[in-house]
Amino acid sequence: VTTSLLGRSLLPLNFLKLRTEADLRYLLVRIRENAESIAFYGGEDVEGKEVSTRLRKVVDNKREINVKQRNLELFTTCYNYFVQIVPVAVVAPQYFAGSIQLGVISQSVGAFNHILNDLSVIVNDFEQLSSFSAGIERLSTFLTAMRDADPSRSSEDTLLALPAEFNATSIDDEPVKEEAEISNESIQLNLQKMPFTNGDNVLMQINQLRLNTPDRNRVLIDNLDLTIREGQHLLIVGSSGCGKSSLLRAIAGLWTAGSGSITRVTDDEVYFLPQRPYCALGSLKDQLLYPSTESLNADDYPDGHRLSRSHLLRQSLTDQDLLDVLDMVDLHELPYRFGDGDPIKGLNEVLDWGNTLSLGEQQRLAFGRLVVNKPRLVICDEATSALDVASEAKMYSLLRNMAQKDLKRGEDNKVALSPSGLTFISVGHRPSLLAYHDIKLRLNGGADYDVTQIEKQTVLPQSLTSNFM
Repeated sequence: VTTSLLGRSLLPLNFLKLRTEADLRYLLVRIRENAESIAFYGGEDVEGKEVSTRLRKVVDNKREINVKQRNLELFTTCYNYFVQIVPVAVVAPQYFAGSIQLGVISQSVGAFNHILNDLSVIVNDFEQLSSFSAGIERLSTFLTAMRDADPSRSSEDTLLALPAEFNATSIDDEPVKEEAEISNESIQLNLQKMPFTNGDNVLMQINQLRLNTPDRNRVLIDNLDLTIREGQHLLIVGSSGCGKSSLLRAIAGLWTAGSGSITRVTDDEVYFLPQRPYCALGSLKDQLLYPSTESLNADDYPDGHRLSRSHLLRQSLTDQDLLDVLDMVDLHELPYRFGDGDPIKGLNEVLDWGNTLSLGEQQRLAFGRLVVNKPRLVICDEATSALDVASEAKMYSLLRNMAQKDLKRGEDNKVALSPSGLTFISVGHRPSLLAYHDIKLRLNGGADYDVTQIEKQTVLPQSLTSNFM
């Protein structure tokens, strides 16, 4: 009874242990699978905070278990030593009275211990039993969920049995390739803080860039020179495998195989839009703010963590501001749908948004992030591939409006154009993208590339499709 009272809390704690450890493993696997997208967004601080939070839950749970185990083991240890005295204390008076021999005491102790061990299973193994019970309970909930998801499955069928026609086949080992000589050259990435002026600032400059595959056995791009000024929107086209996405990775600093240099504005002024946006764990509001945060607290991170302040929010946004942003990207119904008619509740609803929203909705949500973060340079890797032409036009119109120069009066009371608010670089295949860009970079592989100015036309002609690639 005493053991049950002392160890009663171990069962829920062990159940919580399995849950917190599973949550932490899930997050770590999720980060590993989406590492490139997180690196593009610069979301290390947000993900690091979430990892720290879940790790802290695991540690706190382990501390509670240690306290309960200490109390339980203190009792069980005292119990095990105390019961050794009982048989001796019972037969000792008869021995001193001369009724029994000394050997009878040893026989009594042996018989008592044999019966005691059989009756003390719960006392001695309560800790292991509680862990086992917690695991069985968690497997039971998993089994129930599987049965609910597949009602047609017989209750006698095993859940993880392979189909009868499945046969495991052995895979022959691939021949070992001789290691090629690897060059130590790498791409140099220079980040510069550039002021906002009315002139034509150079936002990005590429000099003598050579891109190799990671094994450095193939040259994707060679001898590329390119300059992007403020307000010049670049479209990168080319056949599959020519190095378009690799060029974007090099601009982001994620691809170093090659040589040459890339000079661009600092990370806090650049925003990357991958083809499949990364949806972080959190609420719909968190998706819009990602990777920005309203504040950074060193206490939320482990000791030694280097805080990047590249994505601190530059402005304070209310819930109504975020609803307006969703309306700008044609997602005004989302907070109402997930908030049961209450948009504020929908903004704070926590779901697995990567599996809840369609790819088109995720891509529009990514454009909403641009409005929130207000970058200076945007780099899109087929960021509208899942959208129809009308939705694509609205998203790029939003970018063009953010890039538009306005008339303003300076300190000398003279009217002049304001600096461009945003410049964007896109990778895409659709001919309709030409209407939103000023320069086209066509990659043909290796040193074969050309840079041309895009002629602006009100209506895209039919012949544009044939001239696009």
